[in-house]
Amino acid sequence: MRMRTCTRHLLLAAGLIPALAAATQAHDPAAPVPPPSYTALPAPASETFMGDEDWRQSNDAVGALTRGHMDVLSWEAQNMPAGAGPAVPEGEPLTPAEVLRIALLNRPGLFITEEVGGQARIEADIAVIEFSRDIHRAWIIAVAAQQGLNRAEQVFESADLGIELATRMTRVGNWGQDRFLRQQLAHADAAIALAQARQEATSARELLVRKMGLWGESARITLPDSLPALPDTPVASDGLEATALRQHPRMAWLAQDAELARRGMSSRSLDAWNEAARAAVTTSLSAGNGADDPMGSLITSAPVLEYRRLPANHQAGEAARAQARAIDLAARIRSQVREAYHQYRVAHDIAQRAEANRQLSTTYQEEVLMQYNGMLKSTWDLLASARDRAQRSHAAVGAQRDFWLAHANLQAVMAGADYAGPDAMSTGAAGNPNAGGH
Repeated sequence: MRMRTCTRHLLLAAGLIPALAAATQAHDPAAPVPPPSYTALPAPASETFMGDEDWRQSNDAVGALTRGHMDVLSWEAQNMPAGAGPAVPEGEPLTPAEVLRIALLNRPGLFITEEVGGQARIEADIAVIEFSRDIHRAWIIAVAAQQGLNRAEQVFESADLGIELATRMTRVGNWGQDRFLRQQLAHADAAIALAQARQEATSARELLVRKMGLWGESARITLPDSLPALPDTPVASDGLEATALRQHPRMAWLAQDAELARRGMSSRSLDAWNEAARAAVTTSLSAGNGADDPMGSLITSAPVLEYRRLPANHQAGEAARAQARAIDLAARIRSQVREAYHQYRVAHDIAQRAEANRQLSTTYQEEVLMQYNGMLKSTWDLLASARDRAQRSHAAVGAQRDFWLAHANLQAVMAGADYAGPDAMSTGAAGNPNAGGH
């Protein structure tokens, strides 16, 4: 199965299997497909009361181990049969380029022939740029969601160990019922977060699959384990606006129209038209000056050009409008480049800080483990440091995702797409590392 799935991906990516050449079609209800998969959450922690077990017998068994309760839990975790986890798709991980290649093969409407030119070619190019951006973003979100699921599983594992230890301590009477209930709540919260992470990963993967146009067995794609590492140095800002103006498919077309219209007019005629336009705007603005509003009144009617002010040649108005169209597009491109670049740099800074926090939490957990082995830290300190590390790793993945989304937005704006808008930055801090007890 792995070889067949991998081979199909490679053939699709190479363009050797047309999208319509399959023996069965997606719109055939009788086409065989694997059933949707679902992994249920583990059962909630069972009710436990103080003194359910004999204190002396239980503590004698635990005392025979080097590190008490933690060694009991470690042994059980290694020797218990594995539960039913989510099915892992087979095949080689798909890169953004391979995903885009497959997706384009399933979007014949984006193709053109060499005879197409002019405005139709411009619109076709922009459509492909935006499609490419959306594919890249979907791939980034899907990979990050899978990483987030891995972190949620780590947090739940820590909570699971915590509730098991709390159960033992409560049963033998070492803990009161209130402390056990706090651990029950933490365990339930971690389970809910795990379910939400599973849904987020599933939704992100399915969105990518839909954009690729895959179904059935071919929809069981494999993604990389992690996003690419952050670049050490972000893209420099020098010349970005000029580059975007040169690369935008519409810009050269509108600039040429404006230049041709201007060449056919005398400067005197253009000056006369511009003067008439300024007078019309002034008249419209003065009509509402009497309103008692600190923001001023809205203009409720179109500015009216007076014929006596207009040049005899009415082509001046068309020349002014052609120039305005070029200026409007250029101003929009420049502004979107500045906004996209600012988002890109902010996302890079946040991602760097989040990664530094992740590394610090790893170092902290290693230090706690050393002190735990030296009997200077409790089991709860160790579990808390593990939860903190997993949560900060989750925040680092979110910040890394936001950076690559901003990177995709900036690339698309530079190529000619409209700015997709800023994504919500991941600023989630780690939870309270002091939950539990001593």
